[in-house]
Amino acid sequence: MTLRQTTAPTFILPKALQGLVSSITRAQSLPDLSAVLKTLPENCNMSNVVYYFAGSGSDFMNPDGFTCTTYPREWQERYYNQNYLLIDPVVKRGLHNGLPFEWRDLKIEKGTPGYSMLMEGLDYSLGHAALSIPLLGTDGSRGLFAITSDDPRKFEGLARVSFVRDYQMLANYVHEAYLRITAFQANGVQDLSAEEKACLKLAAEGLLGHEIARKLKLSDPVVRLCLRVARHKLGAATTDMAILNANQLGVI
Repeated sequence: MTLRQTTAPTFILPKALQGLVSSITRAQSLPDLSAVLKTLPENCNMSNVVYYFAGSGSDFMNPDGFTCTTYPREWQERYYNQNYLLIDPVVKRGLHNGLPFEWRDLKIEKGTPGYSMLMEGLDYSLGHAALSIPLLGTDGSRGLFAITSDDPRKFEGLARVSFVRDYQMLANYVHEAYLRITAFQANGVQDLSAEEKACLKLAAEGLLGHEIARKLKLSDPVVRLCLRVARHKLGAATTDMAILNANQLGVI
């Protein structure tokens, strides 16, 4: 009797997860965000990663929408040139069902264009197992995040729960970062109020929220609100990044 060999699942190490989240939230441009995403396979023992911003409204499922992936260039070009987005069963499932799923769970009839596309993808070393995570932004926009592995049993059993938990968190950070970056690019720098500038300047000097409030004779909630609005106007996820952006732009 021969025992079937199994591969122990490899989860995201806490240090790697913390580093990825930190880098994603600090990304200030789409190239920055793409660069962080492309480090994920090596950091997390995966084969490939994909993030697709599907948009919303009239711009939903735009073939030219933002996509970041580590798939081979040849497959990316073929996928785009053949307009596979419109027949991709992974995309169809992901954008019409809010739950994470493995690609092996898809029920695809043989002989259909979607089935042929997936079979063709096997020739491009995309991975033997894949997990997709649908995304929904606070503005109603949708996205799709996926990871693949060369281990066909990577996401089986109880391990799948842990993978879904960790990658769903990462995927949401990515989607939020994309929305933040593109909103800032579209709207540009909005003028800061005098109070927002004053709060940000004192924060840059190292003062804490309650110290800023005492110095400016404002309440703590007002200071927190000013810093939050300043972060939004400067397209920053953190106060430190808002200070950096404000200094670079000559705002403070």
